[in-house]
Amino acid sequence: MKKNNGIAAFQARIEKDLREIKKVVEYTEEGIAELSQEKPGVIVVSGLASQVHSFYSGLEKIFDLIAEHIDRFEPSSKVWHKELLKQMTLEIQGVRPAVLTKELADVLGDYLEFRHFFRHNYGFDIDWDELKPKAENLKATFDKVEAAFQRFFAFLQAASAQLE
Repeated sequence: MKKNNGIAAFQARIEKDLREIKKVVEYTEEGIAELSQEKPGVIVVSGLASQVHSFYSGLEKIFDLIAEHIDRFEPSSKVWHKELLKQMTLEIQGVRPAVLTKELADVLGDYLEFRHFFRHNYGFDIDWDELKPKAENLKATFDKVEAAFQRFFAFLQAASAQLE
């Protein structure tokens, strides 16, 4: 039996969140595929917007776990959401590699901005032409996020092996 150093449990928590985010992506793809109208109504747009909101919220939950448990530093300014995303692009010497590339973080920054808009506006304020590409690109973005976490998991497993 392996010595329990908490890293496996930490990774399991992230993997669980990634599985749940993947469901969000799948539901969004189903919703997009079912659209037959050129411009869907406000209820459909609001539903898809909710899924896009959930996508980024789920990722931010993971980023917060990493900041709290690995980095041991959580941004707390007025713009902490943006700082947290940027923090995930940093290699922290002697602690961890960058979780995200700057390019991926830039893409996720658009989802962060949308999430902020979604939380502070009404469903009828959502512009379909702005939401549509975010919803359509959700799977491709998630695939890149998933690959980034596979690299991060390799780091966690190597760190765990060193502690045994």
